[in-house]
Amino acid sequence: MSQAPLEKRVISAPRVGMFNVHIQGDLKHSQFVILTLHDLGCNHSMWLNFLSNPSMEEINRRGAFIHVDVPGQEDEAPDLPAE
Repeated sequence: MSQAPLEKRVISAPRVGMFNVHIQGDLKHSQFVILTLHDLGCNHSMWLNFLSNPSMEEINRRGAFIHVDVPGQEDEAPDLPAE
């Protein structure tokens, strides 16, 4: 099953700073949008693996996803400071 391509956006938020979101699917024409947040030590790739399961095909066809990478958990991120 092929997945919709990802569109990466960098967001700036007060007190958080910059972080990545990855948009999967068509936000304007989907029947619904799901906001995802990964578990500790993971990033958006966790959701891509989950959504690639054949049992998720109908949900992928009808919906769009906004995958949030918690700051410091994005691909190739440096270690977070101790404080």
